[in-house]
Amino acid sequence: MRRVHEASKIGPRPESQLQTRLSAATSSTGGKALILVVERDPHVRELEAYFLNEAGFGVEFAADGVDALDQARKLRPDIVITEVLVPKMDGLALCRSVKQDPNLRDTVVLVFSILAVQSRAREAGADAFLMKPLAEKRLVDTVRQLLKLRGKWDHAGDTA
Repeated sequence: MRRVHEASKIGPRPESQLQTRLSAATSSTGGKALILVVERDPHVRELEAYFLNEAGFGVEFAADGVDALDQARKLRPDIVITEVLVPKMDGLALCRSVKQDPNLRDTVVLVFSILAVQSRAREAGADAFLMKPLAEKRLVDTVRQLLKLRGKWDHAGDTA
């Protein structure tokens, strides 16, 4: 079995409603791509916030899966980054809920976990999977790559 060291792209999603969703999300973040991070560890949350903000992204947080789904419905983020081990609704159930919601199904979901659950993440509908530990370059590069695949990222660091 191969250990995953880099982001594993799980597969392209249709781009049907992405521009509408992108307009709603980027208007509330001053043109920055909006990322919703679902992480229970406050130290990891703080590092993710720092890395993603420094890279030019707007960042919102949720400490549990239920709150994350509510926020996703309100904020319409470009990407949801979720740990698997979050309270109330685990990250894989959150991913399934996002992908089954007609208004959110085009939202990019990145599962970021200490658990080796790449195949389970794929089954849940995740667009990509990263293994912890947190590494700034790997996280930021993966987010940029996912946005670029969706036509949401230009070379200047702004959303398309």
